[in-house]
Amino acid sequence: MKKPSPYVNFNIIRQIVFCFGEFMRRIAVASGKGGVGRTTLVANLGIALAQIGKATIIVDGSLTTPNLALLFKLERVIYTLNDVLAGEATLADVMYDGPDGVKIVPAAVTLEQILRVRSERLPEVLRELPEGTDFLLIDVPGGLRRETVSALRAGHELLLVITPQMTAVSDALKTRLVGEFLGLKPIGIVLNRTRKEEFELAGDEIKTILNLPVLAEIPEDAGVKKALKLGKPVIELNPNSSASKAIKALAKKLVKMKAD
Repeated sequence: MKKPSPYVNFNIIRQIVFCFGEFMRRIAVASGKGGVGRTTLVANLGIALAQIGKATIIVDGSLTTPNLALLFKLERVIYTLNDVLAGEATLADVMYDGPDGVKIVPAAVTLEQILRVRSERLPEVLRELPEGTDFLLIDVPGGLRRETVSALRAGHELLLVITPQMTAVSDALKTRLVGEFLGLKPIGIVLNRTRKEEFELAGDEIKTILNLPVLAEIPEDAGVKKALKLGKPVIELNPNSSASKAIKALAKKLVKMKAD
């Protein structure tokens, strides 16, 4: 009679947890290239998930070039993620309330706090998230810096945000390779700021190059720029704009992917 293996099959345990709906989705939202609207997407996608009843936390992984706090007018808060990474605050201390119940963990905007950052502690710190969290969205900084790797390591899944230009696709491909090397599962592409111009790559071309499905195409929307100027997420300022509708559809698709 064959003896049972002394080793735990963590893949089976993971599948069981998925079946009971208790597994937290840890999605690293990355682009490789800056300027593609990644942070804006993370902010609005977090709100969209919260609006459909999902307990969602968004984290600014751009520890030396943070922007998430500016989108929620949190740039003057006393404690940030940088203080947690320096061992001077807890994660609960820096989890702020956002629109529709989304929780926001901003990074520092002051030079003093930025200089004290210990990005390598990010995966460890994000294990302290409260029970019952459905989605963790991590805004992964561009490039392949140390803080980029730390932010990727804190995720389980990888969502790539790109604009329909070859430079953005090329950088996203590099990010995908690094993410897979670190053990993340790539789940798809968000094609952002599309204008349907002749010089843009088509969604099918991008899908072929990256070998991933395009989960959403978010059009260039003047309402997004207006929202940024006013310091409000577009999904709150103009919920019926074309960009807002596309982001809401993406949120529902991510939730459905959990059940599949």
